Amino acid sequence: MCGNHFYIEKHPKLDPVGTTTDGVFIVGACQGPKDIPESISQAWAASARVLAGICRGTVAVEVTTAVVNEEICCGCQTCISVCPYTAITFDEENNVSVVNEVLCKGCGTCGSACPTGAIRSRHYTDRQILSQIEGMLNEGKIKATEKIMEEA
Repeated sequence: MCGNHFYIEKHPKLDPVGTTTDGVFIVGACQGPKDIPESISQAWAASARVLAGICRGTVAVEVTTAVVNEEICCGCQTCISVCPYTAITFDEENNVSVVNEVLCKGCGTCGSACPTGAIRSRHYTDRQILSQIEGMLNEGKIKATEKIMEEA
């Protein structure tokens, strides 16, 4: 919801009925003042998207979701306050944050805000990112060596 109390679409031109939450669509006057024909057109678009999802039979979910290491989670709930997709809840019984993998988009905001480093993006650990950087740097060295050899 934006400052004028209307819901905001994912993209005004490319996805005018979609939201940042998969499977949730907004149509009609909840986006702002609209006439009836425009609202009906949006309703048709949203219903077509729903039917396409049903016909597909499966729902694709993001694989690079966040994961919480419950052993080092201090229960500060910082990750909950920064998550733009409201994908994190708090388990009062265990005093830890819990990620809903269906809602999580793997943006990494929660991991960067976590003071203990208990929440991380799956498939994007520090070791994996550093390995990728090292690989790119080595590739650059190889290309530079090849260029020197060609000039000689």
